[in-house]
Amino acid sequence: MLIKNGNVHDGLGTVRQQDLRIEGERITQLGEGLTPCEGEEVFDASGMEVLPGFVQALSIWGINGSMQEIRPSSNDNDEKSSPITPELDGFYAFNGRAASIQQLGAFGLTSCGVAPADNNLFGGAIAAFCVEGVNPYKMCLKREIAMMASVTGNLKKTYGSREQAPQTRMWIFTNFGEQLRKAAEYREEEKKPKDEKLAALKRVVEGELPLFVSCDSLAAAERVREIVEQYPKLQLVLVNGFGLTGEEEWIIEGKIPVIVRTAANPMEEDAMTLDLGAIAKLAARGVPVALSGTCTNSLGAREDMLWNGAEMMRVLHDSEAVLPMLTSTPARLLKIDDQTGSLREGLRADVVIWSANPLETYRAQVIRTYQGGKVIYQKGDERTCM
Repeated sequence: MLIKNGNVHDGLGTVRQQDLRIEGERITQLGEGLTPCEGEEVFDASGMEVLPGFVQALSIWGINGSMQEIRPSSNDNDEKSSPITPELDGFYAFNGRAASIQQLGAFGLTSCGVAPADNNLFGGAIAAFCVEGVNPYKMCLKREIAMMASVTGNLKKTYGSREQAPQTRMWIFTNFGEQLRKAAEYREEEKKPKDEKLAALKRVVEGELPLFVSCDSLAAAERVREIVEQYPKLQLVLVNGFGLTGEEEWIIEGKIPVIVRTAANPMEEDAMTLDLGAIAKLAARGVPVALSGTCTNSLGAREDMLWNGAEMMRVLHDSEAVLPMLTSTPARLLKIDDQTGSLREGLRADVVIWSANPLETYRAQVIRTYQGGKVIYQKGDERTCM
């Protein structure tokens, strides 16, 4: 397959008119004036924009299916039997068919991080997947990427309604610190039988697994910072970005990544404190920023990443600065940037051909989407109601 004459955006900040060759699952050649090989399909992308597939850093795609799915509305990433379940693996929640039915390729998405819900203090490990397929083992790009944690009010809503702990912020932050302390002191060889919870968190304090922490305010993020700074190897990633001002020197100096994830209900009080201007300030000072979407399985959530990109364009007015927030940066945070997230020779051919730049005009349409070199969507394939 040879894509000719497109404006190729590499997802790393550069765009140029050139050709892109796909062989099997990989991008094998980028350059000007590439000559078609015998029998090679040629797609003339003149006047079109060629982008990497979007990478959603945090999602629940593949967790809930439609009512026709084998596991309809399963919520298999939401283990609410205990607020502390770091030993769990988000990989086992994923259902390939439930992801494919969303037709995410029609919205420029080709891969996503699948995470436990925000209802537990420590919820378990995050995994990354392709968006189209059936078999989770074949769709999985990487397992055990990071540990998902939450210090949001969701914990109080989930467990407080049962008159169980946590019912207070006091419990949340005290136990957040206590579990990390116990994990730092844990010695597997001295503990029989093995404590699976502490063993999982030990990998976090030792820096083997980054810690993605969902915060609902600046105060919550600062409390998390105070606790985790006791563990110099721990790799912190802040999730949501609610309440950040862009002046947080501890985030800037530590180059602590921020994943901007919008709330399911934009009228929620916490969500209304999200300031993309502040996020842009952090990005300008070297903070890695990933624009994710709403962490829901609603149909509208398929557009949220692009919507957040469009909103960031209102601040930055530079599509090549915004595009990495949707592609290469989330891929790096998910540790799959050696596979996807940018258009480079040797990487998976996760490529989307657009009629125009989707960050610059709402008229842009997806013409064709490749996932690992395979066409998973082309214009006209939209599923319609019967």
